[in-house]
Amino acid sequence: MTWGCGGREGDTFQSMELAHVVAGAEESPENAAFAIAADEYPALRARPYRERLDAFGARLARRAATADAVGRARLLCHYVHHELGFRGSDDYDDPRTNYLNDVMDRKCGSPVAMAVMLLAVGRRAGIDVCGVAFPGHFLVRIEGHFADPFEGGAPIERARLLTLARETLGDAREAVASLEPVGARTIAVRMLLNLQRIHRQRADHARAMVVCDRLYDVTRSPAHRIDRGIHALALGATAAAIDDFEGYLAIHHDGDGAKKARELLRKAREAARQPAN
Repeated sequence: MTWGCGGREGDTFQSMELAHVVAGAEESPENAAFAIAADEYPALRARPYRERLDAFGARLARRAATADAVGRARLLCHYVHHELGFRGSDDYDDPRTNYLNDVMDRKCGSPVAMAVMLLAVGRRAGIDVCGVAFPGHFLVRIEGHFADPFEGGAPIERARLLTLARETLGDAREAVASLEPVGARTIAVRMLLNLQRIHRQRADHARAMVVCDRLYDVTRSPAHRIDRGIHALALGATAAAIDDFEGYLAIHHDGDGAKKARELLRKAREAARQPAN
């Protein structure tokens, strides 16, 4: 089931481009972020924003060329946070902190959005930088050194991160894995989960349903079908809700998820039998 349309007109993203972007051979976190923003801003033109990123990267590249690894890491963080003026936003409930066009216009964003800024600018400057999906707080690794993109690029020792990850995850292997670099797909999922939480808290079922649709497109996780169906049911789209709940139950027959899906399916079928107002 799909709620949007595919393709692109000129440089205007269409809503279903996200799954294509994250599956591409040349993953681009900023392109994935722009594709997510296109659901909120259908007429979004990414080219002017990419040109700004190109200019940022070109200016930094000249200075980074003669620096060592530590120097390049410091240069990138100082440039983005202090010279360009980007900062982490304390308003975690503002969806604009996860739309890259808004982040670039307002110069503030969520941890994962700020990581995308560092990735986009750093890679254009020839700096080795990648995202790190640390539990609870997205990080970056620049030239082998970990940094917090939300706190001005403050450096963090790997040993400290491993300790925090072990305490959070309760497993040494998972802790090590949490420090590995991730690609555009994982970054997109983190941004979408942020938006899902925000829209759900606001009872904005229309936007939440679209976000769940993107999450399912990107991950193919049946759990997102339950979430999408819940929002569809709240909007009165009973046929779509039934399709999602039945789709989940076709794969998962037992467990708490299946129990929840059966109860939701019963409610959706009951709602579908009610006469229209």
